[in-house]
Amino acid sequence: MKRKITILLTAVFFVCFNSKTAAQSYKSEVLSFYNFVLPENYIPEGYHSYGVKLHLSPDLIIVFVDGEKKGTRPPLSYNEFFREKDLKRAIIGTDTEPDMKGYHIPTIMELAYKQSDIEAKDHFILDITIKNIAYTSNIKETKNVDPPFSSEIYYRYDAVYKIINSLTKEVVMEKTYNVKELTNASPLGKTKAELVTYLTANIDKDLLYNQLVKNIQENMRTRLVSWIDVVYYQDNYYFSRISKEDKNPIFAKLNQDVDVLEKWSKNKAEPVIDEALLSANAEFLQKNNLVIKDESSRFQDETRLRDYKNYQNKKKVFSDFILKMDQYSKELDQNDKGQKAALWACYINIASSFEVLNNSKSSLEYLQKAYDLKYQEGKVRNVEDEVKAKETKKNVFFANGEIKKDVNSQYLKYLTL
Repeated sequence: MKRKITILLTAVFFVCFNSKTAAQSYKSEVLSFYNFVLPENYIPEGYHSYGVKLHLSPDLIIVFVDGEKKGTRPPLSYNEFFREKDLKRAIIGTDTEPDMKGYHIPTIMELAYKQSDIEAKDHFILDITIKNIAYTSNIKETKNVDPPFSSEIYYRYDAVYKIINSLTKEVVMEKTYNVKELTNASPLGKTKAELVTYLTANIDKDLLYNQLVKNIQENMRTRLVSWIDVVYYQDNYYFSRISKEDKNPIFAKLNQDVDVLEKWSKNKAEPVIDEALLSANAEFLQKNNLVIKDESSRFQDETRLRDYKNYQNKKKVFSDFILKMDQYSKELDQNDKGQKAALWACYINIASSFEVLNNSKSSLEYLQKAYDLKYQEGKVRNVEDEVKAKETKKNVFFANGEIKKDVNSQYLKYLTL
């Protein structure tokens, strides 16, 4: 009987403990928002227009089978579904021409595209070469399988991007992408020799050429954008709720605000902004670069102008959200276990909000506050890694805290958002 009572009391203790733990826990949410992302490099100051030159290597495509050269194929060439004009259109875009998928693409940094190869100080040639194309295959043997020999087929090529001064012919910048992609072909053989013979003759069978062409078509502009352009794309950000088991009114408000943010991220409802709260915290907004300035006149391209206006609206919504989280954090006691989890959630939410707005300085300040709580440090580190990765990209444009003097003025509007 005594043993049963002990077991019962122990069970009651664990139920109570688990309930309390649940009440003190957080619930992570990954929400998606569109954001401006800076490239890994920048076009120098002084260039206002550009042209495009594309080159397909005249060299034969080399075939490698299990590390040995086994022949060649005709060089890559333009045809009815792989056309130079389509590649150029996908790269440059215009206000009137859609890209290959039917959507408008802004020009590179909104610089003027010139069809003629003009020679001028403010003009450069975007020179792109596709070369060193090869088809390769690896053979492996798996025992107790019939047939025992299988292969993986790849295509590979180098895409060389150069920015060339049209007047001096100087290569101002250069970037090479070494591309290697696995195809969906996987021939089998009873012997290795049989498979080598088959691959030597048929490695490019099953539309391998088309897969290569498709990769070039779909990724040419993507590589260019990641190198020197500013992209506006959807990314994931980490937010947190506190468990709803606890009836603390601050917990309920925190959760409600995250709920509103989540619905907005899914285009279900626009958050209601507390204008009085914004007005009462002008100093905080100024300190954390949350003041909204209308610089829409600097965005001439219709797509980039739309993205900028969406970003400005996002800035106002997140300013409201940040101020609310900051307000809650001042009412919570870190010495109370349940409130400590909620305080941690507030700091994480603020840090992630600043991350969306590309304000790494303020984001890192609140992540440090979350670290100081000695709670869920692994989660904090994950957010910090994302923030620092974006900060590294931004730092390419800065020296000693100031924007580098040779940065093209078209980037400035993104660096001062």
